[in-house]
Amino acid sequence: MREFPPINREIENDALQTIFFKDGEFEGRPCRVSKTNYLATLSLRGPEIPEEVEKLRLELSRHSLEQLEEDIGRLYAARNWRVHLMACVALASGFATENTIQALWQCVTLGSWVSPQLVSTAAFVDPEFSSKAAALVADHNTYYKSIAALADILAKEFEVIPPEGSVARQNVVEALTIDRDNSGEIALGWLANLRKVFGLTYGPISR
Repeated sequence: MREFPPINREIENDALQTIFFKDGEFEGRPCRVSKTNYLATLSLRGPEIPEEVEKLRLELSRHSLEQLEEDIGRLYAARNWRVHLMACVALASGFATENTIQALWQCVTLGSWVSPQLVSTAAFVDPEFSSKAAALVADHNTYYKSIAALADILAKEFEVIPPEGSVARQNVVEALTIDRDNSGEIALGWLANLRKVFGLTYGPISR
């Protein structure tokens, strides 16, 4: 069962250079600051959510699709859960493409503190979710939080349950013994909130 991957500082710093950040100041020191309130999207509930989503959508609309794809990929390549949330909201806001969805799945496999939110986003934007999710559940190299979240959404949303004795079922059992955060319930709750905030599934946009 995959453990959390090591941190690459160069990749982490690269994520801060994307269009999702701007130059700012903290305690008198220059730094890069987020253009949106990522903490507000952690639960995706509250009266401030529509404003935060619209703020991000407006900012993203000022850039080319090529730039968006590149920068969303750079966010998902990092291991910082904060930038993962920004990327997820970007995809749910209508900026999902084949390339950004692929980057999302790679991040699901590697793992994140917000793996449930990553999985929920994949279920929301990718029409091929069930087949891709089933493949990752059967792969012992998938991050355990992701397996727990994938299994719950597959079961509750798609009525797909790994058969007894299968490698996939063994992986789910193992993941659940490790996962103490109830990742499956978090994923289901976040998917429900995605639907409340954004409506129907967008799916990938055409190039």
